[in-house]
Amino acid sequence: MSVGILDITIRIVLVVATAFLFAVILAAYLRLKNRKLLLISIGFGIFFIHALIYIPELFATGFVVSENAHLLIHIVALVFIVVGILKD
Repeated sequence: MSVGILDITIRIVLVVATAFLFAVILAAYLRLKNRKLLLISIGFGIFFIHALIYIPELFATGFVVSENAHLLIHIVALVFIVVGILKD
């Protein structure tokens, strides 16, 4: 499996962008301490962990997450974010 430089660059940029979003939401939660921001920061934290887990696939280490596992991780993170957004 050959991985191009563009694929590596895109994944690294996505990890950095996800880390930035997670840091902003976590900073807002630490300042306000409410449940709404806690749920949203958990969702972005899951996305950040998923992005970090996804990087070793670039180096063909034998660690491959199936497509269904990726979808499950995305759904769980999105559920936390949506519940946080919709919480009154």
